[in-house]
Amino acid sequence: MIRVPLALLLAATLLCGLCGCSFFYSEEELSQILGASDPDDTENPSEDPAMDRMFSLSYYTEEELDPYTSSSRTNSELLRLCYSGLFALSSEYEAIPVMAGSYEADGNSVLIRLKEGIRFSDGALVTAEDCRASYDRAKAKGSVWREAFSYIRSYEVVDSQTFRVTFYNAFSPTQLNLLTVPVVRADMSDLAGYPIGCGRYRISTANGFDLVRADCGILSGEYGIEAISLLGIADREALIYNFNYGRLQAVCADLSLGTDEYRSDSELVTVPTNRFTFLVVNKSRPELANVNFSKGITYLLDRSALVEEACSSFATPVWYPYNPDWKTVKQAGFNPDIRSTVAAAEAFDAAGLLMEDTVRMYNKAPVTLRILVNRENASRVKAAEYIATALQGAGFTVELVQATWDEYRTAVRTLDFDLYLGEVNLPSNMDLSALYDYDLCNAGLQSFEYQNQLASLRAMGAEVLAGEVDPRTFVSEFQNVLPFIPLYYSLDALAVSMDVVGTFGASASELYWDIEHWSFS
Repeated sequence: MIRVPLALLLAATLLCGLCGCSFFYSEEELSQILGASDPDDTENPSEDPAMDRMFSLSYYTEEELDPYTSSSRTNSELLRLCYSGLFALSSEYEAIPVMAGSYEADGNSVLIRLKEGIRFSDGALVTAEDCRASYDRAKAKGSVWREAFSYIRSYEVVDSQTFRVTFYNAFSPTQLNLLTVPVVRADMSDLAGYPIGCGRYRISTANGFDLVRADCGILSGEYGIEAISLLGIADREALIYNFNYGRLQAVCADLSLGTDEYRSDSELVTVPTNRFTFLVVNKSRPELANVNFSKGITYLLDRSALVEEACSSFATPVWYPYNPDWKTVKQAGFNPDIRSTVAAAEAFDAAGLLMEDTVRMYNKAPVTLRILVNRENASRVKAAEYIATALQGAGFTVELVQATWDEYRTAVRTLDFDLYLGEVNLPSNMDLSALYDYDLCNAGLQSFEYQNQLASLRAMGAEVLAGEVDPRTFVSEFQNVLPFIPLYYSLDALAVSMDVVGTFGASASELYWDIEHWSFS
C-alpha cells in the first residue's frame, strides 16, 4: 500500500468504472447536475463549519444500486459497506472472516459456521438459508459475481447456522477468497426496495439518501463515522468537481484511463489488484519459437522504468506471473529484479538470434518484430512504445501496430502479430488457469506435447495453492512452457481528503475497508 499527497503527483484519474459513459454538459447544465454554481462563485465548503463534519461519498445515478448487478466501481464499493460476505480479503489476499465464525475443510468442501449472533440490519438473525439464497442470486445471469461459480461446484444448507461450499478442485485456503459474495436476507427487501444486508451501514431514505450505522454484530467498538451522506453523480466531470470542491471526502480512482489534477489537500492511497499485464510471443514463427527468445526479453526489460513511463508508477512490476502482493509470493522471497543486458544478449544468442554489427539476425536475415497493442488503452500503448524502444536497442527492427479493440482481437485470433500486449483480471483465489486459455494466449502452439505440458503446469499450480510446491519451482517451469513475458500488476487507488484520518488500503476486496473508524482530523 502506498499513500502519497496528490499535490506531489503530476496527475491521477478518477473514473471509477464509468468508462462506458460519455456525458457533455454546458456550464449551466453542469451547475444544475452538481447543485452548485460556477467554482469561482462557490463558497469554499471548508469555510462552513457544518460542512467540516459532513462525510460524503458518491453513487452513480445511471445504474441501479444492487449488490449483485452493480458493475461500476463507484457503486460496487459503496454497496460493500451495506452487504458483507462470509469473508473479505486482506491487502495480501488472505481471507478475513466477516460473517463466518469458523470453517473446516473436508475434501473439496468447506463447512462454514456462521458467526454467533449476527443479524441483518432489520434485526433478523442470519441463517444458512440466507447464504444459499444469496449464492443463487450471485450465480444468476447478469450477476457480477458469476465468475466465482466456475470454481464453486455446489453449495447447500447443513443446518440453520452451517453452510457447505464444494469446489471443483481440492480445497486450499485461497478458495475462501471466492467467498466474498454479499449475503442478503432471503426473499425480503426494505421499504425502499433495497435488499436487507448485514453490513457496517444500511441505506436510509428517512432524511434524504444516506448510509447510517447498522449494528449487525459483525463489528464492535465506537464508530468514527456514524452516517454517510450520499451524493448522486452522473459522470466523471461531476465526480471530479465535487471532490475538488470538498463535497466528497473520498472517491475511487481508476488510474489506467487518463490523467487529471485534483486539489492539493488530498492524498492517493494505492491498493493491489489482480489485473495482470503481459506479453505473448507468437511461437509459430521459427525465429521466435525458442524459449530463450522469451527469456531474453524477460532479462532485457527495465520493468520499473516501464511502469513509471506507462502507468505513472501506479503498478507493480513483475518478471514472474504471480501477484507480488500475495502473502505466499512475499514469503517465497523472489529476487525483485532480474534485469541483465548481458543475460538478455546471451539468451538471444542461444535462440539463434545473433548480433551482426548492430542488427539481430536469424539465418543471416534481419529480425523484424511486430508488437500488437489495443490503441484504446493509453497506458498499454505507452508500455508497448517502451518495449519497442528496448528491443530496438537490442538490435531488433520493431513495428508497433496500434489497433482498435475489434482489430486487436482478430489479430490475436489469427496470429497476426509477433508480440502482443494483453491483460487479464485473474480470480481472487490466485489461480493462473486463465493464462492457459487458447483465446487469451494464442501463440500458435497446438501440439500434443504442448497440451501435456499445460496439464502438468495446471497440476503444479494447484499444488502451489495447496502449499505443497514452492512458487519458485512453478515459476521455473512456467518460463519453460508458456510463451508469456510478465510485465506488471495494476494498482487501484482511493483519493481521500487530507482532513480525513484512518487506516486506508488494508483490503484487496474493499476500498472503503475500516471506514467506520475513519474520522476528521
